[in-house]
Amino acid sequence: MTLNNRFYQEKCYKDFSTSYFSLPTPYFLMSAPLSFNHFLRERGVDSNVRSLLYHLARGVKYINFSIRAGNTGKVGSENSSGEEQVALDVLADQLILDELRKSELCDCVASEEQVACTDVSGPRGKYFVAYDPLDGSSLIDTNLAVGSIFGIWENSEVLEKPVENGMLAACFAVYGPRITFVISIKGKGTHEFELNDVGEFILTEADITVAPETKYFAPGNLRAYAQDPKYKAVTDFWLAEQRKLRYSGGMVPDLNHILAKGNGIFSYPADNENTNGKLRLLFECAPMAFVFEEAGGAALNQAGGRILDTIVTDYHQRTPIFIGSKKEVEDIVQMMSS
Repeated sequence: MTLNNRFYQEKCYKDFSTSYFSLPTPYFLMSAPLSFNHFLRERGVDSNVRSLLYHLARGVKYINFSIRAGNTGKVGSENSSGEEQVALDVLADQLILDELRKSELCDCVASEEQVACTDVSGPRGKYFVAYDPLDGSSLIDTNLAVGSIFGIWENSEVLEKPVENGMLAACFAVYGPRITFVISIKGKGTHEFELNDVGEFILTEADITVAPETKYFAPGNLRAYAQDPKYKAVTDFWLAEQRKLRYSGGMVPDLNHILAKGNGIFSYPADNENTNGKLRLLFECAPMAFVFEEAGGAALNQAGGRILDTIVTDYHQRTPIFIGSKKEVEDIVQMMSS
């Protein structure tokens, strides 16, 4: 079956005690699959948070259409971090911003592509959303999977506080052979939805979990391998243990792989040039840390501190990150910090 997961089978298939040759239940006999809005309502998710997620899902669909259109060229501009932008960076940023304005639920929003927080002040606006509109956009012209990352906070007072303070939800989209949307709600788990042929995100797996130990590793920033003897020792340890290397160069596809396989570790330490790390706290690391903790995983910085305990000092603050299977993350960070 295409959607071969336990929740889909238990909740969406009718129970037929007999069938020819013990074949799976034919598609036309299945119950209607659950949309993400229906599923989240059943889980008791606040209506405003569901509405925000609905608008983010609309933005994801528009970004997917734009990627399929194939506009992968450079635009001759740089984002807030001085990185060269592709046309889709600019377009994806605008598509998400437009949808958040339409929601009328946000006070201000922060994008990796913008220097400052953007005031959107909707009539019911109180929420804060931080997002990376197109993570891994440098991979677009190579036809590798890319994604979008989002974090949702209950208000816009995030500076000078732990990043977890007021954080309600996080999600990310993967633009690959399948278009998936992984959503985590505080205290309600991590769940995957897939965009179907009629433009709906349908539940494909509920209550995703990450095992504490792993056989997969995704070692980012191998520049640090040559600079930091501890990171070299960690990477050599994975190789000596004959772990399976799975690294694409994009945070979204690599972390999605870990969730899909149910175990793994992704690392992106600091190096001599990026002494505070390279990945952004609000736009990338905090939302992914939230997703993984809801799935039973862990996300720590290089010194062993919990990513979600990090004090936010700047919208574009960076951090090293080790994220994935809980025991593996803790063991590896102990090796790095000892």
